[in-house]
Amino acid sequence: MNQKSDHALKQCRHCSHKIEDPEALFCAQCGQSLCRDNHCCVCGKHLQPRANFCDRCGTAVSQPAKKAPSVLYAVDTSSPTKESVLLASKEQQIKEIIEEQVKQRLTQAQIERSVERSIQKEKAIQAKLLKYGLRESDWVGIAGGTFLMGSPLSEQDRFSNELQHPVEVERFEILKSPVTFAMYDIFCDETRRTRPPDDTWGRENRPVINVTYWNALEYCHWLSKRTEHKVRLPTEAEWEFACRAGTQTPFWTGEQITTDQANFDGNYTYAGSEKGESRGKTTPVDQFPPNPWGLHDMHGNVWEWCSSIYDENYTGLELKTGNNPDDLRERIVRGGSWHNVPSGIRSAIRNKLLPHYHYLRVGFRIARDIA
Repeated sequence: MNQKSDHALKQCRHCSHKIEDPEALFCAQCGQSLCRDNHCCVCGKHLQPRANFCDRCGTAVSQPAKKAPSVLYAVDTSSPTKESVLLASKEQQIKEIIEEQVKQRLTQAQIERSVERSIQKEKAIQAKLLKYGLRESDWVGIAGGTFLMGSPLSEQDRFSNELQHPVEVERFEILKSPVTFAMYDIFCDETRRTRPPDDTWGRENRPVINVTYWNALEYCHWLSKRTEHKVRLPTEAEWEFACRAGTQTPFWTGEQITTDQANFDGNYTYAGSEKGESRGKTTPVDQFPPNPWGLHDMHGNVWEWCSSIYDENYTGLELKTGNNPDDLRERIVRGGSWHNVPSGIRSAIRNKLLPHYHYLRVGFRIARDIA
């Protein structure tokens, strides 16, 4: 009997495939080994227990794998497990948290430095303002908005150039009082120009008078360079918006006004008001109560230059500045003065003067843009 035929199978015991080659060691159909258990796959001899080689042909014998000891937990380091992924994710989160904390500390430090720089800059500006007779609290922020400019047809003693119309004003800041002699004299002394006369009424906290439109612009330019703010004259629309402070009556005080509320000629009355005092000169800028927005002397004391060119019919110049030195048209003055009767200090009252004109009833108030 052939040695190899001793172990050859007529069919595979795994898939029942017919084995035609008597020397085949593996099934051509399923690939399973054709050796019988405990027999040599080469010569077919029965193997001795625990033999490492066939004692007939010397072929090495495969030993069954030893059973691995039972363990509670094992990690295959060759591929990521759920636990290893979670651990890596946690480490990444911790890293990101630390980085964010560092970033926040840096950001907070940057914010603190920025705030400190802003505070120091503001202190420097306030110091400059004090040097020039101003305080930061002297500025009043105006939020802007739409209002009816001019007067209604029913308003007593109105003029035809007070056409009532809606106007939109952007936000800005305006000085709470007219520019005083104390403020303007600093400008004159620094720029080596003659101080304007006060007509013996006193200087200091009284509104500066006897200044032209060009003088007012020069003061604005000078103060802008020294305070790092764009200081300017208010437009006519800005001035009336600030004067009214949300009202639509002839005065911010209502239908009437008294000489306890403003400096004007109290020998005359308006809308049934009583007569009052006629002072015949300017008064200190903080002598009378402010309007609801905190502005003093919007009625009376001195007429105030506005930047706008006079426009009889309100065609849009009330919203514009007229700072062109080559344009010699009349400029707007607003608010009335100590010399005017009550109807002449109404919120809607308008007057016009040539820009080179100066007089003891005319001063100015300044505004500035909000950054």
